[in-house]
Amino acid sequence: MNIIIEQFLQYLMIDLGLSTNTTSAYRNDLNQFFTSIDKNNDSINYTKVITRENINRYIKIMQKKQYAATTISRKIASIKSFVSYLEEEGILFENVTKSVETPRKGLSIPNTLSIDNILSILDYLKSDTSLIGIRNLTMIELLYATGMRVSEIINLNLNDISIEQQHLRCTGKGSKQRIVPIYSSIATLLSTYINFTRPKLVTKKLSDMKTVFVNSRGAKLTRQSIWLLTKEIVHATKIKSFSPHTLRHSFATHLLEGGASLRNVQDLLGHSNISTTQIYTHINDNKLLEIYDKSFQR
Repeated sequence: MNIIIEQFLQYLMIDLGLSTNTTSAYRNDLNQFFTSIDKNNDSINYTKVITRENINRYIKIMQKKQYAATTISRKIASIKSFVSYLEEEGILFENVTKSVETPRKGLSIPNTLSIDNILSILDYLKSDTSLIGIRNLTMIELLYATGMRVSEIINLNLNDISIEQQHLRCTGKGSKQRIVPIYSSIATLLSTYINFTRPKLVTKKLSDMKTVFVNSRGAKLTRQSIWLLTKEIVHATKIKSFSPHTLRHSFATHLLEGGASLRNVQDLLGHSNISTTQIYTHINDNKLLEIYDKSFQR
């Protein structure tokens, strides 16, 4: 299978925290779509065959085979997710799926963590005072404090961080850069990690390594390493909704609850379109209803 699809599936599992079964369903949906275009789909240029015509043709094939409307909707949703990923990564410059109509589904609200959940996760990480334990605590707290994506944090370089000015330069999807502020306690945590912990992990052979977060051998951290850490945290804390992406969702939601504007949150998350950020206003609406119900119980 094409390496781009494999990267997308890794993104689903590691960044979004989707299960192996759900990720396999995405794999099967994409494989079925591309096979409908060319049975030898390994030779396909995926970025060229994703057209409105091919997607609409695929819908007709499924309808002819009498697939249920919900099944068709799910399979097209998989294709749309893949195309959105390609667009955000700068691989595609036009999202052709926006005009493709499928049966409407209810709005999907992202999972978020409560402040108590966040504190429980950080307390668990603080219990490990080894070099890797300090790295893990710094990385997870930074993910929550900045709303960064996994791909952004593993590619974060030393020269992207200004401890004195308390901000970092983040290179997001499509190589777009943004400045993200960091609060004083995370700046101190980062400074301690960079100056005292990281040098003990980086070997002489890899002394030129510029990435901030490294593994036990001093090499650049991988998505797989973060996935394993995620599994460890879920197992230890029993917080099943935890993933690096729920930290990003929580960052945005807690900012809005604290009074930040939608435009500010859009800039901090690196969303090119504010409509992507607006999903978090629905989470706030749900919170407001919950408070309202509690206030007016009779």
